[in-house]
Amino acid sequence: MLKSCRVAALLLSSLAAPAAHAAEPTTIAYGMTIAGLPIGTATLTLTPNGASTGVALAGKVGGPLDLGRVNASGTVSAGQVTLQSRAGSGKDASSADLVSKGTPGNSLFSYTGVTNRGPGRIAMTLAGSRVTALDAAIPDNPKAVRVPVEEAHKAGVVDPLSLLGQLIEPGGTMRPDAVCGRKLGVFTGQARFDLTGTAIDERAAASGLPPGYRPIACRVTFTPISGHRIDKGGNAKPRTATLLFARSETDGRTLLWSLSVPALIGSFTLTAMGLK
Repeated sequence: MLKSCRVAALLLSSLAAPAAHAAEPTTIAYGMTIAGLPIGTATLTLTPNGASTGVALAGKVGGPLDLGRVNASGTVSAGQVTLQSRAGSGKDASSADLVSKGTPGNSLFSYTGVTNRGPGRIAMTLAGSRVTALDAAIPDNPKAVRVPVEEAHKAGVVDPLSLLGQLIEPGGTMRPDAVCGRKLGVFTGQARFDLTGTAIDERAAASGLPPGYRPIACRVTFTPISGHRIDKGGNAKPRTATLLFARSETDGRTLLWSLSVPALIGSFTLTAMGLK
């Protein structure tokens, strides 16, 4: 459960931004549920700064029980995206520092982090949407059985962090069409997956939006291609997330209003509860 929450928190920090001309920070409060049961909260703060946007996320899972916390921060600007995250505590603590320099498909990507299996690193170069250099050392379960990564799987891809740069233009203008209505290949340095976005009926999605906001909704299907586990505990099946964006009719500000991701039991959801 906590792993699903961390993944959703990363998605959340990657999929929301205010308009470029919004001078003040925007703070959004979210509620988290699994199978309809409340399990935690998250707060996202977005800070425009000239041609860049700062993102800060604080999430707590478990309510009074405090089963886990997730904190992430980063900056999106033309030619560079950074993201740092910290989650859990004690033996379950993890951290990650990621940087992508360049443009989608032509970038230098790096990752350094620590999980309960130890430290790991990735250094990857992409040119012409193809991986041209890769140095990776990621600790893994010795019993894990993974789909082999072929050279063909390293073509037609972007690195995972430059995807964030496609979603948020300089200054923080959000582009839902970066994922809605298109297909993207992503290579993490360890695994290849595809994202396929399809639009859905916006009228049905409008329920719950604040006055003065227009809905933009789509479903994004995650399809693992290679590098993923296929033994016990692995999942090789495609998964589909439902995203609802809210665009202000006054200033054009666009926010991620809700996110629903399949979990082991029901769905994991993040839904906006308030906006400052």
